[in-house]
Amino acid sequence: MRTMQLDKYRHALRRVSEELNKRGIEHVLIGSAILPLVYNIKYDPRDVDLFILNKSTVLDNELFEEIAKENDWDMGTSDHGTIYYELIVGGDAVRVDLLENILDIYIPLDLFSDLKGVDLNGVKTRAMGLEELLVLKAKIATKEAEEFINEVARLVLEHDIRLNYNKIKKYASLYPEDVEGILKRLRRNGIYVE
Repeated sequence: MRTMQLDKYRHALRRVSEELNKRGIEHVLIGSAILPLVYNIKYDPRDVDLFILNKSTVLDNELFEEIAKENDWDMGTSDHGTIYYELIVGGDAVRVDLLENILDIYIPLDLFSDLKGVDLNGVKTRAMGLEELLVLKAKIATKEAEEFINEVARLVLEHDIRLNYNKIKKYASLYPEDVEGILKRLRRNGIYVE
């Protein structure tokens, strides 16, 4: 995979982050795009997921529409009822999803207690780490999510990334009704949490 291909995600994230920052909209990079954008791992996330902390794309819809208009981005609605922007970067369409806790998306805010700073050529944004992402994926419990965990387990070894297993346990416990299931799905897919 060429670095050029992954640059489009960095560029899209930078553009959207810059616009959100301008308007005081707090957001966190979540999802598989943290692999290339935070950990410099060659991985194609296919889109960029941002979690919005202090605004609602539903209640403040006009604000988000305005951002799309001003920047000439397409705006659409996902199956979850959240919105996404589509940016054209170097001839490719890149989708940036803006997520929040509605309907079947639920992320406890404590999951954002230990974020990593990301500098995109002078535009600052924040991202969750692999520990948080693994717990989120294990919570989703779909076949795709489990395949992703498996892939991350392989990449972690390959790139000699140290995971903090205590953090993983702490984040899993934010879902008390499913903590055992989450840890089981992680272990089953190569993340050996004690």
